[in-house]
Amino acid sequence: MSKEQTIQLIKDVASIYQQCMMEAASLTNEQLDKVVPVGKREIPARTILYNMVAHPREHSIHLQKILQKTGSPASQPSEAQLILSEAAESFGSLSGLIARTSDDDMDKEFEGHSLRKVLDHVIFAYGLYLNGIQQAKKA
Repeated sequence: MSKEQTIQLIKDVASIYQQCMMEAASLTNEQLDKVVPVGKREIPARTILYNMVAHPREHSIHLQKILQKTGSPASQPSEAQLILSEAAESFGSLSGLIARTSDDDMDKEFEGHSLRKVLDHVIFAYGLYLNGIQQAKKA
């Protein structure tokens, strides 16, 4: 079973999400009040950000329902898949925090740590995790 189309869809969703995050992170309170066109409606920019909170949850439930009703094996996640769901939420929190920082913030230090050092550590740790996962799959 190929996952190429699924992986591409995940990349496409992640790409547009990241663009939204980076653009929205610098909106001012005044800009949040501005009414803007979204599709056929006009809504405050603030509502767009609230939709970015609710919309993925709505469709997570929707996708789960489709998987359940069609009898897909994906409707019964494994332990690893359940843990990864939590990991994705945790990474989303980290990603949201990073989105509000600027390049000027990267080297500011506190207690011997900077954002850059911490994020380099996260990258290093994920490299270790990837290697360990790959080793476990060989066992």
